[in-house]
Amino acid sequence: MLIATYSIVAISAEQKNSRSVLFRLQEYLHSCLEKFNGRDPGAIACALEKLSQFDQYWHTRKMELYVIPAIRGATHEVDSLLEELETMSSRGMAMLRSAQEKMRRALEQGLDYLREVYRSLEVYCEHLSQCLAKEENELLPMVGRLLTSEQWFPIAAKLLSDDAHGVKRRTPAGFADGVQ
Repeated sequence: MLIATYSIVAISAEQKNSRSVLFRLQEYLHSCLEKFNGRDPGAIACALEKLSQFDQYWHTRKMELYVIPAIRGATHEVDSLLEELETMSSRGMAMLRSAQEKMRRALEQGLDYLREVYRSLEVYCEHLSQCLAKEENELLPMVGRLLTSEQWFPIAAKLLSDDAHGVKRRTPAGFADGVQ
């Protein structure tokens, strides 16, 4: 039972940290709009880069690397939820690619496109927030019910190994306070 508790606490801490970083990125995005009226390509390009880095981090979280593979195929209910989360993840990646393309267009064709880029980034952040909520409110409780102590052991071993080797998950520069 201690192994499961440790694992859930570690994963929950990572989720909380992800939510905190995402919130700070959203605040940064809002400050770009307020300070420069959405017309500063440098600030929006910086926000886009930070969100791209966060997206890379998103796909290397403990939830993605260890928990989801451990529960895949356990029940139809969990597989349906994982399929929904994967669809959401793919949609998020498409949103980010679209924002990057809009940013290239804005730099080539003028500042009129910057508001589109800003709105795309805002929608992307809202989307990730929904993904986090779904993981926290639906997936984590399901994982707690599905996995036995024996199934938690290899997950906990990987979590402890990551911690012992100082594995750091890369988050956007300036937002990485304590993210592992």
